[in-house]
Amino acid sequence: MSNESQKNRRVGRPRAGTKTDAKALIIEAAGPIFSRQGFAATRIAELAKAAGVTPAMVHYYFDGKEQVLVAVFEAAFAPLLAKLEEPTSLEAWVETFHAHIMGIRWMPHLMLREVIMEGGYLRDHFAANVAPRLVGKWLTLLALEKQAGRLRSDANDFRHAVLLMGLLLYPFVVAPASGALTGMPFSDEDMVGFRDDAIRLFFKGAKG
Repeated sequence: MSNESQKNRRVGRPRAGTKTDAKALIIEAAGPIFSRQGFAATRIAELAKAAGVTPAMVHYYFDGKEQVLVAVFEAAFAPLLAKLEEPTSLEAWVETFHAHIMGIRWMPHLMLREVIMEGGYLRDHFAANVAPRLVGKWLTLLALEKQAGRLRSDANDFRHAVLLMGLLLYPFVVAPASGALTGMPFSDEDMVGFRDDAIRLFFKGAKG
């Protein structure tokens, strides 16, 4: 590259022909970091180092770490939302939902920090763009289970959706602490066992 070309190239701009998708690397590296220490405590330099790029390259792709956080969140939920119409029973949806979270085990921690806790940076984004679709799916399937006689007719749909999500996600939230305290982190088999127990407990209680 000539000196003149170097001057004209925007600082942080990837060179032409670069094979690695730097933007995707940044998003992939940022998820675990945001979930582990939170948005406020995370610096652009940390994200760049984890992704193997320069801070200037992060700024080239994103206008600040807020955009990185939103991109991480959207990338994490996009595959699940794309499958939203496929499961036609509550149990099938639980299996789809759980399998997705298994692939991004850090996601429940990010949700806890940036959606559920007061002042979370993702709360408004989640409420506007993700929650209506996910909650709608849960409520639709709960209503179908009632019609089929697998749930009692007077069950509170919203409350039961929250209850079942809690049963499914709590093992992911406590998994790091369990590994540190007992020396036996939850295996994939353990997590599937938690899922199956949650389904059985839920249907037993909600039908009784």
